[in-house]
Amino acid sequence: MKVSKPIMAMKNSCAALLSAFALSASASIENPGFESDWENWSDTDPSAISGVAYAGSKSAKLSGNGAKMEQLVTVSSNTNYRLSAYVDGAGTLGAVVNGSTHQANTNSGAWKKLEVEFNSGSAQSVTVFGAYNGAEGRFDSFALENLGSGSSSGGSSSSSSSSGGGACTGNSDLSIASAGDDGSNDGHGPGNAIDGSLADESRWSSSGVKWLTLDLGAVRTVKGVDIAWYKGDQRSSFFSIETSTNGSSWTSVLSNGESSGNSADFESYDVTDSSARYVRITGSGNNANAWNSILEVDVIGCGDSGSGSSSGGSSSSSSSSSSGGSSSGGTLDPSLPPSSNFDLGDWYVSVPTDSNGDGKADSIYESELNSGYQNSSYFYTGSDGGMVFRCPINGYKTSTNTSYTRTELREMLRRGDTSISTQGVNKNNWVFGSAPSSARTAAGGVDGVLRATLAVNHVTTTGDSSQVGRVIVGQIHANNDEPLRLYYRKLPGNSKGSIYIAHEPKSGSDTWYDMIGSRSSSAANPSDGIALNETFSYEIKVVGNTLTVTISRQGKADVTQVVNMSGSGYDTSDQYHYFKAGVYNQNNTGTGSDYVQATFYALENSHTGYAD
Repeated sequence: MKVSKPIMAMKNSCAALLSAFALSASASIENPGFESDWENWSDTDPSAISGVAYAGSKSAKLSGNGAKMEQLVTVSSNTNYRLSAYVDGAGTLGAVVNGSTHQANTNSGAWKKLEVEFNSGSAQSVTVFGAYNGAEGRFDSFALENLGSGSSSGGSSSSSSSSGGGACTGNSDLSIASAGDDGSNDGHGPGNAIDGSLADESRWSSSGVKWLTLDLGAVRTVKGVDIAWYKGDQRSSFFSIETSTNGSSWTSVLSNGESSGNSADFESYDVTDSSARYVRITGSGNNANAWNSILEVDVIGCGDSGSGSSSGGSSSSSSSSSSGGSSSGGTLDPSLPPSSNFDLGDWYVSVPTDSNGDGKADSIYESELNSGYQNSSYFYTGSDGGMVFRCPINGYKTSTNTSYTRTELREMLRRGDTSISTQGVNKNNWVFGSAPSSARTAAGGVDGVLRATLAVNHVTTTGDSSQVGRVIVGQIHANNDEPLRLYYRKLPGNSKGSIYIAHEPKSGSDTWYDMIGSRSSSAANPSDGIALNETFSYEIKVVGNTLTVTISRQGKADVTQVVNMSGSGYDTSDQYHYFKAGVYNQNNTGTGSDYVQATFYALENSHTGYAD
């Protein structure tokens, strides 16, 4: 678990290492990553333990006003400390010292490290906390570092340092806009090193003397690099680090680097301070073989914007784009069309009408959709500002091979560039990170995350018992198959609905996974189910051949399903993918006017290497 980063810089002496260890040992946060749930913490609802984690398998989720977690920690008096934690979404990190609060805030959409520095004064204990900051957020990997005795640092947070108006001070994780290599990796691409995941499958790997280049999006002051090595507790990796302002002229800032060989966590490497936009890590194999394999990289320095954004993107996964509506719940305007409340620049919508007489459902492509399109029967803005999708049983379908009607968005990474075909391994679609290098280069993005917040308002109540009450609200679609379908189903006799998913291997049969309740046509009312008009969120994430689906609800623990797609056939050079969101009616046997409806309140999609 990424609790605190041991100083592994080659220029540090053994005495300095022992001294640093002695200092950090005097301040300890218990259960810093919530792996033991709320043990040692006091929490205030709406809060829950989440299965979406920065490190390990759990984090703490805060989802409404007043939500908070806190812990009383013993400290030494008249000592400087640095409090840190990783936050996904929005949140406030802080410490209460002798009645004074020192804190830092973030509204970043991905895991971001927040830091707060303070002096303990006469206090022998302080209260560290994480708090709700206007939108849902997750907290993980708290740490409290002893910086030694001395005068107060003024309670400043390195996350709020500015690149203008004075010297660059403090240290924080800098935003990384993108990561690249020479294309000779083994399918574990460079984007894996900045996706916020420490999973083995989410790594960059390349054999020989190979480099990994990080683009910070703008010139920053670089002071250090933190690296989590694949099999870092089993072997020592050899490397050097260079920086550049332009990507062509490089300056060495660390030579003859070697990892410890005994840590599966991040190791911190002090480098010669430099002004740089680009950071290049050149690997020379390890003491077991010629492979260079990195799970995750953080660049440490200052001069960042403090919001986790740069000219290139946001946070450590900022090589991705976001197409999101309001996540704060306060900026959706019911008087505006959907495209004015949500960034729909990389989507088109299908509706069950046939305005051109071709016998198929109409497709409203990017340009028209984002010019204020809405349809008062099927796709419109609701009275609460949400984006409403409605679809009856009777209606036109998207193709002769489709059995059901839909009102549904289809991801379009080309963003209106009609010179790029809708289909194919091209800049309109994305591929798995485990696909061949040629496919990753040709595609519009690699791997992907789709996040949505929604409420299902209505499901069908007529028709065959095997079809009644079911609707698909999110998908991953491939050339001809569907790696993922996310279902909501509420039976007529039940007050709550179930959530389940289907994974379809290429040209294979579906594998089903119940997540909340049961997909059975005779299922009992699910005690922990989701009622109509109840708001919930989902996250669909693909990293390499690993699919992770997470369902989140206010005040309840997340529900997560992981699917290993290694044998599913989607990591070949000809397979492409795209997300879909909306309502895909899964009933064609009921009364023609019977319908499904859902309202979306947030929607965002992201991919490594894709920038809007």
